[in-house]
This record gives sequence, structure tokens and C-alpha cells, in this order.
Amino acid sequence: MDPDRIISLTDAAVLAGCSRKALERRAERGSLDVTRDRAGHRAVRVSDLIRSGLVDVVPARADSGIDPARLAEAQGEAEALRAALAATESALRRARDETRILRARALDSEARAALAEEDLTRGLLDGAPVPAGARDAEPVRRGRLRLRTA
Repeated sequence: MDPDRIISLTDAAVLAGCSRKALERRAERGSLDVTRDRAGHRAVRVSDLIRSGLVDVVPARADSGIDPARLAEAQGEAEALRAALAATESALRRARDETRILRARALDSEARAALAEEDLTRGLLDGAPVPAGARDAEPVRRGRLRLRTA
């Protein structure tokens, strides 16, 4: 296949063995150069697919000067790198999920602390009795909130 040939993203996805959306995300990140075809649709050069590692190039002739054992070794290393990349991307997704959960918990805790402060203030202003241990206690600091119990 001619490396300078321009093919549609759909054809490129079939050639690369991935989804069209995956190619679109690569284009958005800048790791894949995308151009427009004559009809104005997004397309990609075959050479860009090869450069980005989405398509492997296998020599057409055995007398090209490439040692088959070395080529097999390079392909094995490439496969190991792809597996490591997939594991890293999976770990990143898990870390992002955990971060999202922790942020939600922090917001929930802040909201509950604000409600507790309001309840305590309302109780003190209404003349409700203060618990015995709370009279002598030092102010408790929680983030940006400062609860005064004395």
C-alpha cells in the first residue's frame, strides 16, 4: 500500500484494527495527524498510521536486507510495549475514578460539616443547653471551618 495514500478514518480504523472513535481521540490528542479528503471528510495518510505505530510494516520481499529474527524480536518488543501501555492506561482510568469518588466524598463531608455548624449555632442561639464536655473544649478546626463550642 502506498504510504502517501489518503484513506478515510473508517478505513484507517479497519486497517489499524481499532475503532473510528479511537482514531478521533488520537487526532484530538495530537498523536495522529488528520487531514481532509476531497469531499471534506476527515482522513489520514497511511504513512501517519505507520508512524504512530497503528499499522505494522512488513517487507514485501525477503531480500530487503532485514534479518527475520531481528524483525520478530522487534515485533515482540512492540507487543510488550503495547501491553505495558494498556496496563498504564487502565491504571490511569482507575486513579481518575478514585479521584472522582474522593472529591465527591470531600464535598459531602464539607456539606455535612456546614450543616452541623448551622445546627450547633442555631442551638446555641436558641438557648439550648451545651453538652458538659463542650464548654471547656478548644475550638475544633476542620478545613476552612472553625467551630467554637465555648
